[in-house]
Formats: sequence, structure tokens, C-alpha cells
Amino acid sequence: MSNRPANDRLIARLITVLSEEMQMYNALLLALREKQTSIIEGKVHELQESVHKEQTILNRTKAVAASREESFQAVSAALSGEEEIRTLSQLIQVVESSYAERLSDIHSSLQQIHQQVMLTNEENRYLLNYSINFVRDAARELVRSSDQFPVYSATGTGQEGPMGSRLIEGKV
Repeated sequence: MSNRPANDRLIARLITVLSEEMQMYNALLLALREKQTSIIEGKVHELQESVHKEQTILNRTKAVAASREESFQAVSAALSGEEEIRTLSQLIQVVESSYAERLSDIHSSLQQIHQQVMLTNEENRYLLNYSINFVRDAARELVRSSDQFPVYSATGTGQEGPMGSRLIEGKV
């Protein structure tokens, strides 16, 4: 490293940004797990709050990701010799061992958190789809069995007649 103090500052800044990104993904994982609990318990208000929290975290994560990209490019430009450094794994190969160890730990943690976020997100998607299908099927069964019940009008009174297979008249 020809300009060691400057390179050290750049690497330290990258480590700081990566640590901040790791914190953001941990917060996202927590929000996704809260969302999952809300889905399972059928608490719509809490689900809405979790979705809002998730969106807020994702917006902040975009800013941190942009900062990470800038820091990574600066380190890459300062350290790259003949070969361009494009990944964190490549960077770990060319930095001093103390930085390599810290970057390797962060890299491993980010991969684990990313996998947990993806898995939890997929579980939430499954739960939501299951819930939607359940409600749709239950409504379909209710409508099928509604032939024996009167159709309720906008005034709240039951009517007999050619209303089709509706339980509630569409007028308000």
C-alpha cells in the first residue's frame, strides 16, 4: 500500500458502512418477523404498521447501499493494481490481514442475514397467499350456500327474488 493512511481511512469507512448495512438488515429481519406474527394472528393494524416499518427500513437501506457502493469504489480505486476489485471477496484477498479478518466476518454475517431475510420474506409470501386463498374459498362456499338465505338489500331487509347468488345487494 503506497498511501497507507489514506487507504486505511477508506477501508475503515467501508467497514463502518458495511456494519451500518448489517444493522439495517437486522432491523429489516425483525420487521419481517413482526409482519409474520401479524399475518399469523390476523392482526391487520399491526400488519399495516409492520409493512410501513419495513418500507421505512428499505428506504434507509437504499441510502446505505449507495454509500457502501461509493466507499467500495473508493477502496477499489485506491488498492487496485492491474486487476479491478469488483467484489468484497476480492477485496478481502488484497487488504492487510487485520482488515481482511474484519471484512470476512462482516461478509459472512451479511450473507447469513441476507439468507434469513429471503427465507422470512418467502414464508410471509406463502402465509399471505394461503390466507388469501382461504378467504376466497370460504367466500365462495358461503355464496354457494346462500341460495337458501335471502339477499340483504342496502336497507338491511331480506328480499326474495332474482338477485343471483349474492348475499348483499351492491347498492349503498
